This record gives sequence, structure tokens and C-alpha cells, in this order.
Amino acid sequence: MIRTTLALLTATLLAGCSAEEKQDEPAGGHTHAHGPHGGHILEVGAHVAHLEVLHDKEEGKLTIYVLGSDVKTPLAVAKPPQLKLTTADGPKVIDTKAQDESGSVFTVTHAALKGQEPEGRISIEVKGKMYNPDLEHDHDH
Repeated sequence: MIRTTLALLTATLLAGCSAEEKQDEPAGGHTHAHGPHGGHILEVGAHVAHLEVLHDKEEGKLTIYVLGSDVKTPLAVAKPPQLKLTTADGPKVIDTKAQDESGSVFTVTHAALKGQEPEGRISIEVKGKMYNPDLEHDHDH
């Protein structure tokens, strides 16, 4: 009985550790971790920066937080990111707007963002270089 209990406890602890470790690892251009605001994280370049994306399907609103390589520190960018979406009506390019003076929080509300997860890319300039991380997020994690 004690051996069974210890085996179950050990298995549970090991499973918990690996789940935590996997949250910080990139997979296909983005991680499965959730950022400081509860959104999913997209990697920009090779850890040049990260984007935390929150999507409100009902409102059709997307909020993008630009974060540094540590996935915690806000990172200001000179220009608002653009969404380059693939929709049933064809490709759409949608501009985001700065949420405040920090230069690191951007939002957009658009009909193409309602009801389903957006497909496409985010175009963003970080430190003078353009990046286009995929917007898709794997929900099977």
C-alpha cells in the first residue's frame, strides 16, 4: 500500500515538473505558456522578443502585449503591429492601435476576429528588423 502511494505521488510530481518545464520551450515558433496577462505567447525571432496575445472571440478583439526576451518585461516598438489574416473572404491586413503611451500594448476590434481563432501572421518591427510570427495557437496542449 505504501509503495503504491509513493509510486503515484512520484508520478504526479514528475508529471507536474515536466508540464512546467514544457511551458517555457518553443514549439513551432511559439510556446504553449501563458503570459503575465493570461494570453498565449508567440516567439519573435530567436527570443528577440515575445508577443502575448489575448483574443476575445465574442467582441472580435485582439490585444497584443510586446514583451522582451524574458517574457515579462514590456518592450516598446516604434510602429503598431499589423495582422495579416487568412479569411474565407481572402487575405485581410488589419492595423492595431496603441493602447497607451508605453508602445508595448496594442489592440484591434474587427469582424474577422469574431467567433473563431484568427489564422495568419502578425507583422511587427522589433529593433529595426521585421518579423512575422504565426498567429495560430495549438489548443491540444
